[in-house]
Amino acid sequence: MSSKSADHSNEKSFLAGETPEKDDALTDRYIENSWERCRDRYKISQHSDVKLVSLTDTEVKERREPLEKLLSDSVEVFDKIRTLSKNSGYTVLITNEEGVAVKSFAESRVGHDLVAKGLRQGTLWSESLVGTNGLGTCLTECSPVTVYAEEHYGSNLQNFSCSAAPLISPDGTPFGAIDASTFANGNRLGQALALNMVCETADEIEALVFKDAYHNQRVISFSVSPVVSITKALVAVNDSGTIVAATTPILLTLGCRDRYEIVGKKFQDVFNLSFEQLEAAGSGSVEHYMQVMGKPYKFHANFLQNNAYQVQNPQSRIVTAKPLEIDTSIPVNTPLVLAAGKEPTLLKQATRCQRIVNKGISILLQGETGTGKEVWARALHESSDRADKPFITLNCAAIPESLIESELFGYGAGTFTGGLKAGKMGKIQASDGGTLFLDEIGDMPLELQASLLRVLAESEIIPLGEHEAVGVSLNVICATHRDLKEYVARGEFREDLYYRISGFQVTLPSLRQRSDQPVIIEKVLHMLCLDDGDVGHVEIHPKAMELLCQYRWPGNIRQLKNVLQYALCMREGEMICIEDLPDEVFSSEQLVRKEQDIVAPPLRMLSISSDSGNLSEKEELENILEQHRWVVTRAAKAMGVSRSTLHRKIKKYGLLSEDQLLDH
Repeated sequence: MSSKSADHSNEKSFLAGETPEKDDALTDRYIENSWERCRDRYKISQHSDVKLVSLTDTEVKERREPLEKLLSDSVEVFDKIRTLSKNSGYTVLITNEEGVAVKSFAESRVGHDLVAKGLRQGTLWSESLVGTNGLGTCLTECSPVTVYAEEHYGSNLQNFSCSAAPLISPDGTPFGAIDASTFANGNRLGQALALNMVCETADEIEALVFKDAYHNQRVISFSVSPVVSITKALVAVNDSGTIVAATTPILLTLGCRDRYEIVGKKFQDVFNLSFEQLEAAGSGSVEHYMQVMGKPYKFHANFLQNNAYQVQNPQSRIVTAKPLEIDTSIPVNTPLVLAAGKEPTLLKQATRCQRIVNKGISILLQGETGTGKEVWARALHESSDRADKPFITLNCAAIPESLIESELFGYGAGTFTGGLKAGKMGKIQASDGGTLFLDEIGDMPLELQASLLRVLAESEIIPLGEHEAVGVSLNVICATHRDLKEYVARGEFREDLYYRISGFQVTLPSLRQRSDQPVIIEKVLHMLCLDDGDVGHVEIHPKAMELLCQYRWPGNIRQLKNVLQYALCMREGEMICIEDLPDEVFSSEQLVRKEQDIVAPPLRMLSISSDSGNLSEKEELENILEQHRWVVTRAAKAMGVSRSTLHRKIKKYGLLSEDQLLDH
């Protein structure tokens, strides 16, 4: 969560049903990303109203119960935003992590009108169901966001202006969100104030939950002034001096993108400040300077809590996600840690997976196509007590519906005409004692889902054409790129099966979302070189690496392998240069725009597909071929095109017969 929102100061105007242009400087990336998800992933109809789902009182009570302690302990915090909303004509909604509004404040006349329009307790604001909206998009992005008027995806929501901020638990995951909404009146200035209001409230709630979760640890607060009434920039430190947790405001202050940039490190190493200095200050604070993003920064630090050695009586705690724990007992070279690379979110998931992998808890892997779900599943298997047993895979989307049942369950002798005479063992039985990996489980036919559910519940199968049940020791890992909750809501996936296979969910980030892209690129390159028997050390030129890191990678790691394989074929020597990369990575539509200029492909300014200056395309070709002594490979590199493209151009203009060209 961030107390700094993206720039919402300018008006935006979206064409109905169209994703905003990516080059538009006025377009907020959160809104753009959300619209793309609504259109491409959620398949929500454009140019139409969205249906608001309301839960029953009993259902709302069940979802509010885990937050009751928090709501009770935070009365003073919520009272401030409640008063502001009453005087300013806003409705305030507080949700759980699903987006269910478990509490609302609507005490003004405008607030009552908003309630009548659906902004009330009991409504479900999941982005996958109602499209782009303040609460749903905030929870999806885990960041504060304002969704103003036409930025809403549903036509019936475009009269609203909504600002929301996530409520962050000590481990950095959202356990809910808070939203302030009103009617859009053409003036965004008031909504900027509303966004600041919900961010301040969310930061105070995060600090409250943080102090409660780490009541038995040292908690150090940081502020810009020695006298601060409310401290929100906090770190928790264990008795060995290691930082075990940090709140969002301190991360923002330090310019950290992720908690793991400081969590797990020694407090003194990060802040250049010792416990002795803090203890010497007593109840006062220590004025200290440190470098933050290359600039000197002055802050005041003091012990908010110094309870590391105090034993307190057990008390009921606020129910949120568990505090973040650093597990130093897990070796750094385990299959899971190796699969995680240097990505902080995956390293955290690796720690969690290592703890549950032998506990009989079902694991569901979620992520876009090509993000390495099978690699993660295999790492889970190799990290388990079943590592010496079979690892069996089945892609539910790659097998025709008519065959998937026999692939899973097998069949007896004489069951099918044309089948094996002795019958065939199914994937489930073949995985007995090991692990069965069901990829793309979301594509499994609905009628077969019931059979799979029965197998998971009873741990036995009946092969097709047989009557006797066969017992199996099952460990099933499922994966999908689909939103199974949305499929459940549409009746396309069994709800009981969903909860059976998703005891613990692991979301694998896309390649463009990973902070360790250079590490992944180098790792994949190394593996490809080993596969080709290349024992030399192939490097990537910094400019080529920069371009690869700017590319959006719609095909993720699978696409990265193809690109690097091409580059290995095109390179000369032990360095992959920018001209060795295929055309696709230069696509402006797939480049992630950053502050620096996007790398342009070599010689693309003199495109061979159009006239340039006073030279014809044929003359350009002849000049470049002459420069490279008619060696097609070298000429193609210089032009930034593939050899096949250059061959077509040469043939088009009849420059030389094919046997006169040197293709190396």
